[in-house]
Amino acid sequence: MNVIPRNILSALLTVMFVVVSITGIMMYFKIRMLSSEALHIWLGFAFVAISCVHLLKNWNGFITYFKKRSTLVSIFFGFFVITAIIIAPLLNPQEKGINPKSKIIGTMMNAPLSKVAAFVDLDEAMMVKVLADKQIIASSKQSVSEIAKANDKTNDDILNIVFTAPNVPE
Repeated sequence: MNVIPRNILSALLTVMFVVVSITGIMMYFKIRMLSSEALHIWLGFAFVAISCVHLLKNWNGFITYFKKRSTLVSIFFGFFVITAIIIAPLLNPQEKGINPKSKIIGTMMNAPLSKVAAFVDLDEAMMVKVLADKQIIASSKQSVSEIAKANDKTNDDILNIVFTAPNVPE
């Protein structure tokens, strides 16, 4: 197994470890530049291949590590952590594909007009007046969806008025 000298193998592993680590962090934070995902994937494959060569080349050294109790405890702990990370989402699945924008709008549709008025930085009485100026009868205790239904309007019609209200002359 002397095809690749140990110093070259170690240097290659070090460089690939650094690049795969940095591109992995970039992917986590969604920093997209210079094809970091493709670089991460392909160098990840190369890292695995060279790591296997490294393992074979240093097999006797690894065997002595595995004879130590501290190594076995570390391996057990590592597998425990990995298993917990994999199993936890399976036991307690979270909703997937939630669109935060639609969740915010849905919450706003069901909130009292007084809360929506505060969100757009208007007094609730002013908000009711702005709606009244558009021939929409509303109470600050009603939700946007209730106001829309009572006035035969769409939720979007009401929200459009609500969000443009600060620009409406008094």
